[in-house]
Amino acid sequence: MADAPDNEPRRESRQERKERRARERAQRARPAKSQSGAPSDRSGLTGFIRECWAELKRVQWPDRPQLVQATAVVLIACFVVGLYLYGLDTVFSRVAGWLINQQAG
Repeated sequence: MADAPDNEPRRESRQERKERRARERAQRARPAKSQSGAPSDRSGLTGFIRECWAELKRVQWPDRPQLVQATAVVLIACFVVGLYLYGLDTVFSRVAGWLINQQAG
C-alpha cells in the first residue's frame, strides 16, 4: 500500500476510527466536576436519593377509585389467565396420557 501524497490528507484506517470514537465516547462519559473540584451535589448516593425523592414528588398517584378499579382489572385478568392455563394443562395431560396408553397397549 502506497503512502498518500503530501498534498492530500491521509485517510483514517478502520482501527484508527474505532479508537478515536472510543476516546471521544470516554471523554463525553466522564462526569463533570464542579468548579471547586469537589464532586457535584448530584453525584453519589445522596444525590441519587435526592433525585429519586424529587421524582417521586412529581408522580401522579392514583386516587382510591382508580386504585380499586386497577386492582379489580388485575385480579380478573389473573383469574382468566389461570383458567386458560388450567384448561391447556388438562387437555395436554389427557392427550399425553392417551398417547402413553396407546404405546403401552
